[in-house]
Amino acid sequence: MKKMIFVLAYALVVVSVFAYTKTSENEKLAIALSNQYANQMAEASEKLDELNSVVKQTLLFNNSEESKKAREDIWRLSSDIKSSVASLPLDASVSTSWINYLGRIGNYAKEADRLSNPDEYHKVMSQASKNLGAMQDEWMVATAGIFDRQYSLDEWTQRLDASNPNVAWSNMGTSVKQYTEADFPLTASESDAMKKKELKNIDDAKVTQAEAVDRFKTLFPQVSNDVIGVERSKPGSPYPFYHIRFSDGESIGYIDITEKGGHVLSYLSERPFGKTALPFEDIKRTAEEFLKAAGYKDVVYEESRENNTSWNFVFVREEPFYGAKVFSDVIHLKLAKDTGDIIGLNAAEYIRKEKLHRQSIKKMDWNEFFHKDVRIVENELAYVENDRLEQRLAHYLKVTRDENGHTGTYNVIVDTETSEVIKTEKLE
Repeated sequence: MKKMIFVLAYALVVVSVFAYTKTSENEKLAIALSNQYANQMAEASEKLDELNSVVKQTLLFNNSEESKKAREDIWRLSSDIKSSVASLPLDASVSTSWINYLGRIGNYAKEADRLSNPDEYHKVMSQASKNLGAMQDEWMVATAGIFDRQYSLDEWTQRLDASNPNVAWSNMGTSVKQYTEADFPLTASESDAMKKKELKNIDDAKVTQAEAVDRFKTLFPQVSNDVIGVERSKPGSPYPFYHIRFSDGESIGYIDITEKGGHVLSYLSERPFGKTALPFEDIKRTAEEFLKAAGYKDVVYEESRENNTSWNFVFVREEPFYGAKVFSDVIHLKLAKDTGDIIGLNAAEYIRKEKLHRQSIKKMDWNEFFHKDVRIVENELAYVENDRLEQRLAHYLKVTRDENGHTGTYNVIVDTETSEVIKTEKLE
């Protein structure tokens, strides 16, 4: 009996020591995190003041060339503050508003050379400077006393809660959102991009739930015998769709079909895989035949990747006038190696068709454009989004050059009308 009492007492001591140790570790972690938050907040405060100072420096000059270094600092500082704000446990509505505004200041400064009227920069940034001053004041009020002592994580959460009436975070988020809308309204291309993301341009007739299920059965007869559930997308979704779940033999999965037009957004089927593998060309042919049968007749094969069980294909929409690939309008297909069945499909980007415009094609002297040791191995036309979110017709080039005995391969994308280099990337 004494032995049993001793064992129980010993176990109680061990548990108590363990609990104390874990509590102590958690307290240390909380202190470390709160110190980290305090440092990030102090850094954001310091750089916010520096950002406002640099914005004012750029307003001293008429020529953007003289203010170029300061404008580069604006972009750098705005990015740094965005990182600090993003890492703080702020309310999402507050951090989103701040990050959006800071990003727009940085991008506007970076793109100032493109402005046709230099006075426009002074007009916009003068107002932005005024609003940055107001943001600094609000930030100081909201963070007053927050660096004075070490807080637990719970205390930090309470102090950064926008719904807490004792802090000013909620009002800050609202005012910064108003600054964004007033100082940097959406451009036409940004507005188009948002509409595209939310599928607002789809004006196809609505399909019923029964019609969506019939569409599923037409496209995937091999697995659509047993539909086990159909649900509507939740209210507030960017676009309404039907979520259809199925189970057929060893296959289970789902398909999402838009209410407008009955377009397939995504499809996924899970099942065991066999050890056999069909030839690649057979699987690729199956993918192409499926896309045609599904009504995707304006796409062309772009690339493929494989893993141990499947092939992943990318097909790109081809614009008919120039025969140009539209790299923002793609379909991803996944086919099983053992049977060639479609086991995955994502057509969301394809459905959000880009609004394209005709564009002149300037004759290029590539020998003059590139250095003499550069060799062009591929040259095709494509629509590509530039850094201003505009779809531009471009020469999509693959070039090589000798790099100390090794061949360096690059994609170079050049605007057909302005000869602007939209993007350069090195290929593996």
